[in-house]
This record gives sequence, structure tokens and C-alpha cells, in this order.
Amino acid sequence: MMQFLAVFSVFILFLTTPGIAIADSVNIYAAASTSEALDEVIANYRPNPGDEVVVIYGGSSTLARQIQSGAPADIFLSANELWMDHLQSEDLIDAASRQNRLSNTLVLIAPRMTPMEYSLQSGEPLAEALGEGRLAMGDVGGVPAGIYGQQGLEHFGQWEGVQDKLVFGDSVRAALTWAARAEVSAAIVYETDALSTFSVVIVDHFPANSHDPIHYPSAIMADRDRPAVQAFYAYLVGPEAAEIFRAYGFGAPPFSDENRD
Repeated sequence: MMQFLAVFSVFILFLTTPGIAIADSVNIYAAASTSEALDEVIANYRPNPGDEVVVIYGGSSTLARQIQSGAPADIFLSANELWMDHLQSEDLIDAASRQNRLSNTLVLIAPRMTPMEYSLQSGEPLAEALGEGRLAMGDVGGVPAGIYGQQGLEHFGQWEGVQDKLVFGDSVRAALTWAARAEVSAAIVYETDALSTFSVVIVDHFPANSHDPIHYPSAIMADRDRPAVQAFYAYLVGPEAAEIFRAYGFGAPPFSDENRD
């Protein structure tokens, strides 16, 4: 009993002694399209001793629904504003922490081993360019890249013509994978996705005015602003992380107080 009391006393002393920090784990739920860049951001981050950053990647819609259902996210990085708006409407994020620091470009890609030539501006039927193949994209019911893709195809009058050729994925990375494996004739993904693998080629870019702006809002979850979370979030929206995201093709404005949303 005396030994137990001694150990317990040391534990209490550890918890209450000023300057001694308890190790913490920061959970960031992030859009799949940020994976390569965010992995490097995390690798370059220097947390306090014992702290760690754990990242969960997926489609923004899937991650938002998981957070809504109680998933232990500390930070959310979404591929569009609608899902962040949804969580904010339910008071699930710290609205004061919300920022738009990243943007992206939508592209039409094809497998490198079976490239295709096509111009969205040409007005020629995309369905004909696909031949007997399929067009992959994110699920238009919730995946941001799918939503933007539908808007882009509608802008060019191509949406109705490709209906029987569409195959939907639960994230933009699913569409990228199918194209990289030449399981489809083409796919609609972000430019950063296309640049992440040698197995695909960019066929054409969707003009910015053909779809809603592609912004990546981030925020700390409500009541999750622990010191370790605040420290990593400051790095995530800071200048060093911005340089890394830019190197992977994301639009990331030069860091300044004026750029904070």
C-alpha cells in the first residue's frame, strides 16, 4: 500500500507541476486530395516532445458525416466550403478558427498508356471521345470534385451526353486510381491529383468560370482547441506549410494577416 501511495503521489505531482506537459495526439480529418502535401507538412512539423499528429484521409462528405456522428476530429480540412458550412451550422467547428488557405484546379485526365485528345472548348461530344470507355469522377451527391465536375460538364453542355458512361467514386482519389490503372478512358480530378502520379496525363483544364471556386477551408473543431491542436493548426495555416502546398500545385496565397479569412 505504501508503494502504491508513493507512485500515486509522484503521478499527481507530475500532473500538477508547472512546465510539465502531457503528451497529446492531434487528429486531423483531411480531404484525400491533400494527402501527399499534408503528409509532408506533418513530416516537417516539430511538435512538443511526446505530441503527435494523426491524419485520416477521405472524401470530404464522408469525413464531415463522421465528424457529425462523433468522430474524434480536432481539425477538419475540407475540399469545399459546403461541408464546412454544414458543420458550422451545427456548431461543430470553432468558427473563429475557420480559414481558406488553399485552392485547386479541375482537370480532365486520361491514362498515360491510352491517352486521348480532347478540348472542352471545342464543343465536340465528350461521349464520342471516350469511345467504349467510361468517365470516372467523384460522387456528385457529396464528393466536392464530383460536384465541381458536374458543374463543369454542364457548363460545356456535356453532362447529359455522358450519363451512360459515368462511374462514381467515394473520393476524387478513387477516380484517379481508376484512370491510373487504365480501367476508364478518362477521369475528372484536381490538378494536384494528376501531378501526383506518372500514370495519367492531363487532357484539358476546366476554366475557373465553369464551376464554383475550389477552396479548401480548414477549422478547429468546437471545444477541441487544446494547446497541441492550436500549435499544429498555427503551423498548418502558416508560411512554411503554404510553401509545401504550393510545391504540390495548390494555390496558397503568400502568408500575411490580410490573407486570413
